[in-house]
Amino acid sequence: MDVSGMNAALRRLCDKYGVPMSGQLAADTGAAGVRLERAEGPVPMLPWRVERRFVEIKKSIDAGTLEDVSTLRFAVMRGGARLEHLLYREFDLCEWMAGSSIRKAFAAVSGGKVANVIVTFANGMSASVECSAALPEGAAEIDRHEIIARRGVACDRLVDSQVPQSSIYIFTAEGSKTFTDTDAELFGFSDAEIWAVRAAFAVLKERTLAEAWRGADRRLAEMVGKTLAQAEQREPAIFSEGE
Repeated sequence: MDVSGMNAALRRLCDKYGVPMSGQLAADTGAAGVRLERAEGPVPMLPWRVERRFVEIKKSIDAGTLEDVSTLRFAVMRGGARLEHLLYREFDLCEWMAGSSIRKAFAAVSGGKVANVIVTFANGMSASVECSAALPEGAAEIDRHEIIARRGVACDRLVDSQVPQSSIYIFTAEGSKTFTDTDAELFGFSDAEIWAVRAAFAVLKERTLAEAWRGADRRLAEMVGKTLAQAEQREPAIFSEGE
């Protein structure tokens, strides 16, 4: 990630919208790849929570457009990733979208690279989470997030699509290229960089987010660690509401 360029973009956003830039992004070894350094301490980034496709699904759940959600079906495949980082993101998306804490997770793990997890929530919902860190290095990430309700289904991918779609495809004698403009204010950055900048901007703009995300980070780290540890024993991981 181009952290220097991301901080320059973050400053432009802060100047444009009159938000004090009381922190800067720094490289991190966690799931997001960056953290926000502030005087009162670092803030872990949860950039998927500001990603447009997830925000729109969350709105459809909270507004009741999807009636009586019962099941979440999530899958992500990425090369050069750590399995625990993939689980960290998917577990957070699960709790955030379900609006409920995870109470039990039973995982089957293969080779430290692939995991299938069955999740149950305190509110009675359930989820299946498939994670794979076994794609070839440099391969584009493939993911899909589907919400199933008594009335209605929502998904962040096109119907029957197997891989993420791009906005523009160019086919030439030298090969093919694809282009997708994700954010009109952040041209030239990758999707991961865009959502990291947007996440940092959200924390700077909304004071309560910093502590909320710190708490979520602690809980997620504990849940992921316990889930993988229990998988070795072929037993479910059970969590209390405070974990």
